[in-house]
Amino acid sequence: MKRPQVRQASVKGDRNKFSSLEELAYHSLREMILSGELKPGQQIIQEELAERLQVSRTPLRRAMAQLEKDHFLEMKPHSGAYVRSFTPAEIIGIFEVRAVLEGLVCRLIAPKVKQSHLAYLRALLLEAAEEADRGSDSAYRKADQEFHQYLVGLVDLKVVQDLLPAYQVLSLSFTQGLLRPPHLTLPEHLRILDALEARDQDRAEYEARAHVRNTIEHLTSLEKEK
Repeated sequence: MKRPQVRQASVKGDRNKFSSLEELAYHSLREMILSGELKPGQQIIQEELAERLQVSRTPLRRAMAQLEKDHFLEMKPHSGAYVRSFTPAEIIGIFEVRAVLEGLVCRLIAPKVKQSHLAYLRALLLEAAEEADRGSDSAYRKADQEFHQYLVGLVDLKVVQDLLPAYQVLSLSFTQGLLRPPHLTLPEHLRILDALEARDQDRAEYEARAHVRNTIEHLTSLEKEK
């Protein structure tokens, strides 16, 4: 299954793929947060992190400032930097933003999306769903994430390119184990692809929003059960 060329919404890779030490520090630290190596509420010790990443304090501070803007870190006066913690209400708010922006993404790309892109995403999801049926949910989670990021990469609107990936990553990283299972989300993903294939802007926007809003309802119900 070959991935068609598309603008990347995020950058991953080894040290040589980054254009600056600041970019390296940003993505390395963000990955440590997303993987759970750095926990919500944990303090960032800059000296230790700079030594580990083999960068100086200046690019590290700049990276941390950007991570604060992207809501991954929180700077506390006279205390330092901490991994951001989110309340359930804040997490749901992040998904609310995603619902609007991802609906916009699908509306914008519906008239011009290529068949090769849709075929790739459909195959990606179906193959991952088969692995989930065999007991490997992790493959489907990765496919789910790529599905949403890939669609962002098809948009020729910089403000969406700049905003949405951060909300996507935040929502996924702070809801580990709380998201809906593949047998519920796969039909929703496929309905989005069907609407895009039909070049139906209204339906594509509706299906994308409905997909995220179903997750909001799921998270809300879990919170009420506590």
